[in-house]
Amino acid sequence: MDIRSGAGLTRTLLVALLAGIVGAAWLPAGADAFAVSKWEAGTCTEKSCADSGSTTAFYTQAAGHPNFGITDFEFAYKEQELLIKKWKEPEGHVKDVRVDLPPGLSVNPEATKELCTEAELDADAEECPVESKVGEDEATGTAEIALGVKETVTEDFPVYNMVRKSGEPSRFGVEVNSATLKLLGLQGVVYLEGGISWRHEAETSENSGVATGDYHEFFTIPNIPEQPEIVESRLIFWGVPQEHTHVGTPTAFITLPSTCTGKPVTTLHVDSYEDPGDFQAYTNETPVSATGCDQLAFNPSLSLSAETSQSDQPDGVSAELHVPQSTAEPSKPNSPDVQSAEVTLPEGMTLNPAAAQGLVGCASAQFAAGSCPAASQVGSFAVDAPGIPDGSLAGGVYVGSPEPEQGPESGGEFRIFLLGEAAQYGVGLRLEGRVRASTSTGRLTATFADAPQVPFENLTLHFRGGPRAPLANPLSCGPVAPSGAITPYGGRAPASAAAHGFVVDANGDGGACPAPLPFSLVQSLVPQSPAQAGAYDPASFDLTRSPGAQYLSKIATTLPAGLLGSIRSVPLCAEAEANAGTCPVSTQIGTVTVAAGAGGEPYTFNGRAYLTGPYDGAPYGLSVVVPAVAGPYDLGTVVTRAGITVGEYSGRLTVTGTLPSIVEGVPLRLRSLSVAVNRQDFLFNPTSCAPLATESLLTSTFGAVQSLASPFQVGGCGALEFKPRVTVSTGGRPTKAGGASLTVAITQGPGQANIREVQLQLPTQLPSRQTTLQNACLAARFEAGPPPGTCASSARVGTATVSTPVLPGVLTGPAYLISHGGEAFPNLDLVLSGDGVQVVLVGHTYISPKGIITATFENLPDVPISSVTVNLPTGPNSALAANNGRLCDAGLLAPTTVVAQSAAKITQSTKIAVTGCAMLVISHRLRGRRLVLTVWAPEAGRVSVSARGGRRVSVHVKRPGKVKLSLPLSARQTAALRRRGHTLAVRAGFVPRSGRNTSALTLSLR
Repeated sequence: MDIRSGAGLTRTLLVALLAGIVGAAWLPAGADAFAVSKWEAGTCTEKSCADSGSTTAFYTQAAGHPNFGITDFEFAYKEQELLIKKWKEPEGHVKDVRVDLPPGLSVNPEATKELCTEAELDADAEECPVESKVGEDEATGTAEIALGVKETVTEDFPVYNMVRKSGEPSRFGVEVNSATLKLLGLQGVVYLEGGISWRHEAETSENSGVATGDYHEFFTIPNIPEQPEIVESRLIFWGVPQEHTHVGTPTAFITLPSTCTGKPVTTLHVDSYEDPGDFQAYTNETPVSATGCDQLAFNPSLSLSAETSQSDQPDGVSAELHVPQSTAEPSKPNSPDVQSAEVTLPEGMTLNPAAAQGLVGCASAQFAAGSCPAASQVGSFAVDAPGIPDGSLAGGVYVGSPEPEQGPESGGEFRIFLLGEAAQYGVGLRLEGRVRASTSTGRLTATFADAPQVPFENLTLHFRGGPRAPLANPLSCGPVAPSGAITPYGGRAPASAAAHGFVVDANGDGGACPAPLPFSLVQSLVPQSPAQAGAYDPASFDLTRSPGAQYLSKIATTLPAGLLGSIRSVPLCAEAEANAGTCPVSTQIGTVTVAAGAGGEPYTFNGRAYLTGPYDGAPYGLSVVVPAVAGPYDLGTVVTRAGITVGEYSGRLTVTGTLPSIVEGVPLRLRSLSVAVNRQDFLFNPTSCAPLATESLLTSTFGAVQSLASPFQVGGCGALEFKPRVTVSTGGRPTKAGGASLTVAITQGPGQANIREVQLQLPTQLPSRQTTLQNACLAARFEAGPPPGTCASSARVGTATVSTPVLPGVLTGPAYLISHGGEAFPNLDLVLSGDGVQVVLVGHTYISPKGIITATFENLPDVPISSVTVNLPTGPNSALAANNGRLCDAGLLAPTTVVAQSAAKITQSTKIAVTGCAMLVISHRLRGRRLVLTVWAPEAGRVSVSARGGRRVSVHVKRPGKVKLSLPLSARQTAALRRRGHTLAVRAGFVPRSGRNTSALTLSLR
């Protein structure tokens, strides 16, 4: 009997052992065709239990070791008689026999320390070691002894535990030899070949109709000789062979299933030489069920060991499930077989993204066919079970392809397959594990359900180590241990496994971890080319975390002063698209690279960064989109939002965002983050060559905070142009009630160094207005909220407008006088808003004892401007007064200093243009018959003069200043002027080129 089939999770099946507790089936004799007339099997306390008619002789202790295992089949025959001879003549000649045992009923070929070889059995059964004897076969056969005369003989033959052929779980031999058979020339050897139905594919035709894949044991006796004609075979295996041979240590040979529900069924398949291949099946349900399931001792234990104990490192982890068995103590039943196991790894021991490099998934069809790709293997397993040598059943642990539409907590996203075979013993294992990963912590729970109903003692799973290990140790130090809920067959509740683990430490040497854990990342901001001041220059911002350091959660990075992006050159991604990760390519400003995973070979994810509109209170934002695709896993698209704010006083950009620390149950264990802002003509450098810094405030997942500053500096500032144009103007018609006005405008062309400081000194003709100074807003009120806080309107003295190529719109806002208490003079602060941005420009003022006002705007943001206009108008809250009301012809000058961010400096006396002045007649005199008038023209335009009844004279002027006009007079007009008491009416007029500010006057000359 060659038992061919696969290997099961447990030991090989004892071929001849009859099905679990299978009862007897009696079939009618005397049929006219080949058939089985009696079929009985059982595990018994005595050899006659199956045919005694009583159920009390059946051995029923679940997972126990019976005294005997019996199979008995008889073929239909006819009683024949010739002369004085009677014999039983079968209706056909049996060719093949197969007996399929109930799942869970098993035999242990390792129960005997000695085995018999074929050579020994073929020579003489007496050559076989005594300890290899495991039972006996009571066989009845009919042979022809003379022409037409037959004799039926019943003999007992020993059964031996044989050396297995390669691929056989078990093999047993029966020496069919006796004096009678020898006389008939029919002696020989019959082999029982054991097998285990562990494969799911269709089996051979001779096993047609047999359930496959449930790991039940079976045995076959193929090609039975036609002579003698088999009438009946009663095979009796000894539950403990040593009790019969009196040699060796008692060891259980047969073990019952550990289920007590339902009655096990054993199936017999036979065919005949008359109709080969046409198998007849006979099934029988045992008359009694197993008992005592609830009394079985079940004390599983679970242990976890590691290749390294170092925290936050990839680790080769071994998990061993131990279930005590009692084959060495046959009087005690085994532990019940394990039906399912749910094992939860320690908190912090999670999946390692680095494992995805080069990893592929094993499809379910590939697993069923036993052919998972080598690139899907992440570990190995080994099984110690009765029936096979320890460690002989081993194989690989493979990553299963994710099931469609399954999340990380379903178990279908992360699957593992145990696939292996002990080919030498015909034993194999195919078992699926479903791994659930917590989406909040990444903690892993593996469930193995519907395990084969076969006993095992140790099941060890080892996951590979190295930089691409699938598992990584916790970040936190201290003892760690798994937990397990192990469910046995038999309907009992799950049992908590006694758990053993190891201690995570700092360096893998048992040393203590620092408390608290370090949180010290390294950052840099590096231009892609030599940093030229003011030039467009892509740059890369990089953050790196060392192993063992706390994980990064939040980041707020302030870029160096003057490192800006041209917002107006990029369309902004809409909020809905930004949140969905579907921003159009036109809004992309850079690329992102994320290295995730423990160890020296983290997995690299690549993504894109898009510029968005307002986000989380900031005027602008980022949408960072990274596809989380690694190996066989597609965890979707990770979208991270960040806000971009502009410093109110510094103009520096700050990017603030919260980073994901876990994606779909996989902790990132972030190692580095790199954001390259590489859109063409977007990012441009400062125009200051002073040492600058990138400053970040980082927060860990544990709440720790780290401040970082990394250097940044550009060169080539001396090559930048600096040609700002400053103009100052005032109104020429101030009043006591409304004071005087002042307008200062600065314009600058593109590509120049930005302005760092502006200082402007006003002449004595434009003094401060004391009543307005007294209404200055207190700094505390100004700073109580977003500027201008709660300042009263009386402190508002003007407006300002700034146009910058950075923003799509202009910045406008009020100018306030702000008092800082102890200071003698209030500041002049410009509060500018536009495009969601608010900037405050602070001007310090000083009033000399002579009343000269000096205003200095220093430390201005390194931001390019196209124009700046500050307007301080007349009115009840005017900042300036006028000493004498005559400004138009005073030739006002404003000493001005403008300093660039590059340190270039311009000093000039800016002429104050006086606008809105009326024309003035400075002098007149009579020269002959001409009247010569000297007139002051307030601006470019046309001056005219005429006398009633006379000619009109006009002069065009190009700029403000004195103009002489010579008006011809008549003799009468000349005489009138020369006579005392007479007057001449002369009209002078002015029309400016702009068409505004016209003026006219009539002079009565004497």
